[in-house]
Amino acid sequence: MRILFVTQYGRLAASSRTRVFQYLPYLASLGVETQVITVLPDRAISGSQVLVTRNPLRKILYYTWAAWRTLSCGLAARRRARVVDVLFVQKVIFPAPVRWLLRQGRTPLVYDFDDAIFTTEVRRAHWLVACKERRNARGLPAMLGLAAAAVVENEYTGSFASRYCRVCTITGPIDTAPFDAPAAPAETHQDGNGDPDDGNGPDDTGGGECVLGWIGSGTTVEYLELIRPALTALARRFPGLRLRVVGAQWSGPAELPVECKPWRLEEEVADLTGFDIGLMPIADDPWTRGKGGYKLLQYMAARTPVVASPVGVNAQIVADGVTGFWARDDEAWERGLAQLIADPAQRRAMGANGRRVVDQTYSLQAQQGRLAQLLEEVAAR
Repeated sequence: MRILFVTQYGRLAASSRTRVFQYLPYLASLGVETQVITVLPDRAISGSQVLVTRNPLRKILYYTWAAWRTLSCGLAARRRARVVDVLFVQKVIFPAPVRWLLRQGRTPLVYDFDDAIFTTEVRRAHWLVACKERRNARGLPAMLGLAAAAVVENEYTGSFASRYCRVCTITGPIDTAPFDAPAAPAETHQDGNGDPDDGNGPDDTGGGECVLGWIGSGTTVEYLELIRPALTALARRFPGLRLRVVGAQWSGPAELPVECKPWRLEEEVADLTGFDIGLMPIADDPWTRGKGGYKLLQYMAARTPVVASPVGVNAQIVADGVTGFWARDDEAWERGLAQLIADPAQRRAMGANGRRVVDQTYSLQAQQGRLAQLLEEVAAR
């Protein structure tokens, strides 16, 4: 079997890495021949993270270049699709002329998307963003109309895709193997009592240092503002508390020490295993209901308990009171975090529970066979 993948981004982008690139070794082990066309290579990631409200000219130039890349890669995909069994398109919305050409061909198409890109109900802070959303709202149904099947993250996005084609839901998945590799010795530092600490969080009295962790990008870090009141109150209660933000800059409450560091793929596992508690606050709106909960899967793969807004798939991934806590308001955020901060044993137990859930349901190892089966079925048709 021969598969041509068209990815929106390169390996450094989580969506393309998890939805395409991490499957390639497994597919190769099955004898599947794969090719990849990437629309926006890794060098373009910085442009995708530019906020249009802060630098509109740079964003316009980025969108113009991205449109040209989408057209040229679409034409290349049409040419190369003639000699493969399946064309797999990850989140790319081709312009109408390319869609027309694909429709004339006989190669079946699988379309993958991991966000609610069909909605136009939120994120209209700038006219340019509104134009992009309207384009997506028209283009996504058109792409799904070409598809023999769609691969989605959750039931919310699946319910939309099911209007147009067959749906396969794969949440995540996350490769758990890197989290089991031998870790480098943790750097020794002083805990809140002046004693050497092994970097694994507070001591059994709950009085030592505790690291709250968040990982993401500049486009999502704004959600931390939702829990600022809870973080302020917790910082006053627990002097050893601090927050580590990976992948973005955020100015937290004055009472809470906040460490911000850039995201690097080679450091991601070490960053995640350095958290004592993982955070995922999000608003409840049509956009966030389509999110895949990937932060939660990362935390849980690292055996870290989580506290999360029970929005969309988050409520499915997190078993409240078993792998972490749901938090709908300031009081619930403070209560859930305080309980975990004060109880290292509960953190360890919940972290172990979370890892078991990931291994059984959301790991790459558990899900990659499902994607291979779908591709075989589509090719056979």
